[in-house]
Amino acid sequence: MKKREDEMKARFDAELKKLTMTQGRILIKLIDRETGNTSYTLVKELRGNLSAFYWQGLAKLFGSNLKTEFDAQGEDAAIEQICRAIERGELQVVKK
Repeated sequence: MKKREDEMKARFDAELKKLTMTQGRILIKLIDRETGNTSYTLVKELRGNLSAFYWQGLAKLFGSNLKTEFDAQGEDAAIEQICRAIERGELQVVKK
């Protein structure tokens, strides 16, 4: 598990550190959309209660919430439409 975590860190750490607050909040919602679990639940399952509590507290300090769920029919409808358009190949993801 530690080896896989190190690989993921090496691959994504730089990009994640560059996210804006809004991009981070969207990422939290997209994680729920793709996995069916909130970021809080995933941290709790993978790292334990104390770690989940710590990261939730840090997220709250910056105005975010790891327990946020994706609401495809409500406030996240626009994000859902964009995701579906990407999945259908109607929109292309451009990497900087």
